Amino acid sequence: MKKPSPGNGTPNGYQQSPVSGNESKNGLSRRGFMKTLTAGGAGLALLGGCTPVLAGKRDADFTFLHMTDMHVRRKRKGHEGYRKCIESVKALERTPDFALMGGDLAFDGLYTEKDEFADQIELYKTISDSMEIPYYNCIGNHDVLGLNSRRKVPADDPDIGHKMIMDRLGMDRSYYSFDRDGWHFVVLDTIYRVESDHGPSYVPRLGEEQLEWLRFDLGAAAGMPTVCVMHIAAFCNIGQINADPNLPSMHHMVITDNLQLRHILERHNVKAVLQGHSHQIEDFYYNGIWYITSQSVSAAWWGGNWRGFYPGYTILETRGDELSWHRREFDWEHHLEPEDDLERERIRQREEFLQEQNRLREEERAAVDVLNN
Repeated sequence: MKKPSPGNGTPNGYQQSPVSGNESKNGLSRRGFMKTLTAGGAGLALLGGCTPVLAGKRDADFTFLHMTDMHVRRKRKGHEGYRKCIESVKALERTPDFALMGGDLAFDGLYTEKDEFADQIELYKTISDSMEIPYYNCIGNHDVLGLNSRRKVPADDPDIGHKMIMDRLGMDRSYYSFDRDGWHFVVLDTIYRVESDHGPSYVPRLGEEQLEWLRFDLGAAAGMPTVCVMHIAAFCNIGQINADPNLPSMHHMVITDNLQLRHILERHNVKAVLQGHSHQIEDFYYNGIWYITSQSVSAAWWGGNWRGFYPGYTILETRGDELSWHRREFDWEHHLEPEDDLERERIRQREEFLQEQNRLREEERAAVDVLNN
């Protein structure tokens, strides 16, 4: 990881920036979306359930980024898209102090040729280093080699699993913690290796050993305000959002030991858990902890927006023991390959959906005149 360079930041913090979300809802643009974390209260909140950051609040003590699901690859010019992302970071008015990288850093080790995966890791590292701020890597499911029935390496390859990417990124452990200016940060590993009928595989889980480490790590932090980052989520609303009664509630979108995790987090001063994997924004508040899912840097693996969520990342700010955050997009035009027929069909269907939603909205607004007569 690189040492931070002297920034060109100003004491006024970040300039207000484009923010992501849905294309438009009830006249609220996807570019007007900010969140803040405040203490107290239990319950569950979805999008729109947070309190806006108030203007005139004092400058942040320090700022950091949550960037997730980069899926860096040469196909679809994904590596150029990631360079655009880093350019966006370097153009921020205030230089972030560090970045938490939320997993799926390279496009894929599960079912990509090993040499190609190695190239993707190197691209990710080289481009990330150009940010010139420290960054902390979290492992995602696409960052492990060959833990899938479609693997392109032998099941006994010495680099299979976490080893290849950890060696190339200089990671001693797949889960770890660090402190920054009175705050505690924990990076977790949700990719739990198992043996399946097809050989090495994974399940979305922390596991007893990591949970045991976590509870004593948080205990040693002695009540410091804490942020955790993990790839696969503790909370994800994909089944309800898609109104699919046949979709299993976990469906590899949520870790299987999230109850044990939640009990540990709730015993300590954990302010937020940063999540990825779903490529769409979701903010949940439960028993005093925010579960913040950022949109992905790559959107639909660099093939356009994903269900209305555009390429972007989350900017977080601390003030005392408070945490606030907002989203930022960066400009990137997708580049499809000649064989990307499925992506073209997905984009076409999305455009048709938006056109129909616009038509229905105009129809419903026109009905107001009828109702008033």
